[in-house]
Amino acid sequence: MTNIFSPQEILRIAVKVEERGKKLYETLEKKTAAGKLNDLWKYLKEQEEIHRKTFQGMLDKVGDYIVPELTPGEYGAYIRAIGSSYIFTEELIEKKLKENFASDLEAIDFGLHIEKESILTYSALRQYLMADKWPVLDKVIAEEKEHLVRLMVLRGEIKK
Repeated sequence: MTNIFSPQEILRIAVKVEERGKKLYETLEKKTAAGKLNDLWKYLKEQEEIHRKTFQGMLDKVGDYIVPELTPGEYGAYIRAIGSSYIFTEELIEKKLKENFASDLEAIDFGLHIEKESILTYSALRQYLMADKWPVLDKVIAEEKEHLVRLMVLRGEIKK
């Protein structure tokens, strides 16, 4: 992949990350005994698929969603930095799919990292969407924040 990212490229990356996130949470669900943690992995797996479909729909209708770039390079360094960070996150998920977590707490901490990266990335993408499409992305961001809270609550319970 190139080091130059457009909002469209960020959407493509978001689709891939949501796919890998789904696979990660599905793997964790299969490896976790029934209970709150297993229920959370299942819920997050289902949410990742919903988000993947949302981003794929945005990508399929990119002309209806993305503010056109008036001059080359207008999107600037920030979107490139976000894209690079998300590529790293994508690679990290792929790596974690091949490894086992040392503990449930480590798996939760990784989930927290993924959710935080998603919130940052999707918040950055927002400025490149047409204003009338913000509610679509805002809903995904709100759901990612809710996932973060659920993970933090469960983390607190496990640490007790």
